[in-house]
Amino acid sequence: MWKSKFGTGKAIGWAVGVGGKGNEGVTNIIKQTPYSIGYIETSYKEKNNLAAATLQTASGKWVTARKANFQNAINNASWTKKDHFYGSLVAGKGDSTYPIVAATYILMPRETPEVNAKVIKFFDYSFRNGDKAAEKLGYIPLSVEATNLVRQYWAENVK
Repeated sequence: MWKSKFGTGKAIGWAVGVGGKGNEGVTNIIKQTPYSIGYIETSYKEKNNLAAATLQTASGKWVTARKANFQNAINNASWTKKDHFYGSLVAGKGDSTYPIVAATYILMPRETPEVNAKVIKFFDYSFRNGDKAAEKLGYIPLSVEATNLVRQYWAENVK
């Protein structure tokens, strides 16, 4: 029903409301529209001093949108090297896991191993040196355990 009624893709035909282009556009609409609801990155929420929804976890507890609860989604993720880290952080396990969290993934074509090696160097540098910058921008760095798992994956799969 959802697909036939609203569609699929980056922009869908909502039954009501207005849309904005990207996080900045949605943020501006939220700020200008009393009692509005929107979906934006936490960094935009923080920069613009906006409220966020308290949501119910998969286990039935209520949690606020804060860094520790986002980090719980990362810590409780069921990512595996076998599945190439494919997975969703939405409605993750844990009593204090915020249920709407997303990860950014890196996709590299197997046909360009020389380029991939350079990309991996960049991301490895970012893992070692970028946590403060990521946090300053409103992002949650991966744990040391997760980055080490990614490094193992690179060693085993990227030639």
